[in-house]
Amino acid sequence: MSTSSDVFEVARAGYVNHRIENSTVIKHIGIILYDGCSLLAAGTLAEALHVANELQTEKAHRSLTYRVKLVSARGGTVSCSSSMSVWTEQLVGLQFDNLDNIFVTGGRDVARASTDDCLIDLLRRVSATSVTITAVGNGQMLLSAAGVRQRDWPSMKQDILPRQSSVAVPPHERDQALMTSLALLKKDLGSDLAARVADRLCSGCDLSSIRAFEEMYDATLAEKARASARWLAQNCAKPISVVDAARMSSMSERNFLRLFKREIGVTPSKYLLRARLDLTCQLLRNSDLPVDKIARRTGLSNGERLSKLFRKEFSMSPTEFRARSRTAD
Repeated sequence: MSTSSDVFEVARAGYVNHRIENSTVIKHIGIILYDGCSLLAAGTLAEALHVANELQTEKAHRSLTYRVKLVSARGGTVSCSSSMSVWTEQLVGLQFDNLDNIFVTGGRDVARASTDDCLIDLLRRVSATSVTITAVGNGQMLLSAAGVRQRDWPSMKQDILPRQSSVAVPPHERDQALMTSLALLKKDLGSDLAARVADRLCSGCDLSSIRAFEEMYDATLAEKARASARWLAQNCAKPISVVDAARMSSMSERNFLRLFKREIGVTPSKYLLRARLDLTCQLLRNSDLPVDKIARRTGLSNGERLSKLFRKEFSMSPTEFRARSRTAD
């Protein structure tokens, strides 16, 4: 027969468990899918967060629980790149406020998806809220199409190194998704738990080390810088600025400047000026356009500014350059 003290202890235990459960933070995660998206990337993200939930139950109490939703612009069935169909919820209206993070996966049909007005409009509306939005892999193309900026990819340091060190690196899509999820876990729950999740997920994958991830990320950043340089060169005749280039790369201006200088060797503004001067030289050689008109066609405002820049860079006037280049020919 239960005594009053037994009843008290049971009630006390129930109260404590209730307090612990109620003290748990719930973090709602949305993964946006579309026809042709990578189910592997979405699955890796969801699995990493599920493992984090499991590992926390081994403690005296859970501090944070992730709840993942698969969402899309229209809802219903989405055909992924693995020839599998997945049911999604439609992400509309006030549902934005119920999510803490949204991830946009890449996939083989990301270019086609970037022309989907419904999906692009959804991304724009999400970006107008306080929700943190992050692209995985070439899902960045969708954010660029929507004019959405995201945080720079967090650096994955050695403190979340998988404790195994074996051979091959798994497929690129999974790498990107795993890196993204580990960065989130490191920020939310610390390096130790992120490392434990990495161990669990890597145990069958034979990941070599986090250095392979770092190298892959560095290569991605290098390509982003080169793509920005190409964009500046292709659009130098237009009234563009470094801020526009940073926005196209979905980076803050400060981080974009640092990345560009590191990878290209000059600042974006210097690179843009060189591209404009190169175009100016071509027009001086191959046309009879007045200097003032050439200045306007190459984004250099007017002939006076062009002449000053020309003398500074080449120690001669545009007219002298034109005469010398034609004499040489």
